Amino acid sequence: MIGRILDSSALTGWARRTSPFVDAVVWSRAGHSGYVVPIVTTAPALTAALAQLPDEAVPILDALLGMEIVVVEHLTPGSAPGVAAVLKAAGPYAAEQLTAASLVHAARRRGLPVVTANPFPLTALDPDVEIDLIP
Repeated sequence: MIGRILDSSALTGWARRTSPFVDAVVWSRAGHSGYVVPIVTTAPALTAALAQLPDEAVPILDALLGMEIVVVEHLTPGSAPGVAAVLKAAGPYAAEQLTAASLVHAARRRGLPVVTANPFPLTALDPDVEIDLIP
């Protein structure tokens, strides 16, 4: 389990240059030569991060997305049933939990922990999701 999944708090921490922990997560994966150690995020998490960032931080996030180790999982008709299965636990709060459900779904599929400053939306949907907590 050498890859990591970044939620919107991790993405904003990277883009704002405020989290040495997220920096370490990214650069430790980028340092492997000869094979790709993935940094994964989801389109909903990316969207949530972009909505929170000032314009001057967006190019920094774009630089992360341009790295060959970064994978953005899209919410497609093919992935929607899996994300919806996770989202069922949110009940009437499903709309607010879409980002968390997409991250939990990615974590389950890839067997990777989620890097986050706020694990509660994720663990509310799946108490067994592995969390890599940003200090």
